[in-house]
Amino acid sequence: MNFFQIVSAAMPQLIKGAQLTVWYSIASIILATVLGLAFALLKLSRFAILRRIGEIYVHIFRGLPLLVEIFYIYFAIPMILPMHKWFDPYFTPIAGIIALALNEGAYITEIIRAGILAVDRGQSEAALSIGMTGPQTMRFIILPQAFKRMVPPLVNQFIQTIKDTSLLSAISVTELTRSGQIIISTNFASLQIWTAIAAVYLIIILLLTALSGYLERRWQIDKR
Repeated sequence: MNFFQIVSAAMPQLIKGAQLTVWYSIASIILATVLGLAFALLKLSRFAILRRIGEIYVHIFRGLPLLVEIFYIYFAIPMILPMHKWFDPYFTPIAGIIALALNEGAYITEIIRAGILAVDRGQSEAALSIGMTGPQTMRFIILPQAFKRMVPPLVNQFIQTIKDTSLLSAISVTELTRSGQIIISTNFASLQIWTAIAAVYLIIILLLTALSGYLERRWQIDKR
């Protein structure tokens, strides 16, 4: 078979792998955003112990290679916690999602913290002066204003998450990269399949990059 015949035959399986890549990325980024918000608020706390907890989380998960984190959660943690029993029969993809979320959450922590700090301090002072509590001020005043500052970098982090899912192939999670490896093991067409995999990744990333650019224009902050 020629190049295009090989790619055409493999494309249905690669598209299925790409769909799983996107779903794993979405699940990871949702969990990572929850973690990021929680630890960003800890880092902004007036209590030193809470700030320290937030800092430790960020330092650990930004400091370790993602592949090491994936292996640790997949191989090491089950030696002390019955994760296979908890998540059977979906332990492998769930372990991958958890590892991605913990890693990406450390970066999102800094994105959210920076977005909150970018809101003028007078906004919170005005809210407190009219009787709003600290949590109310954060929920109704600060976070809505910070959100439009956070969306473009969050989209960029989502792009990074999609690329990072390729590392899940190391624990046999069947995403796009792993799908390609399976195909190559049967037809040995490395050049054709890896070219197709690269093209699919590139299409996904370019679409999300265009979305990020649109959001930056849509929610551009006026310079003062």
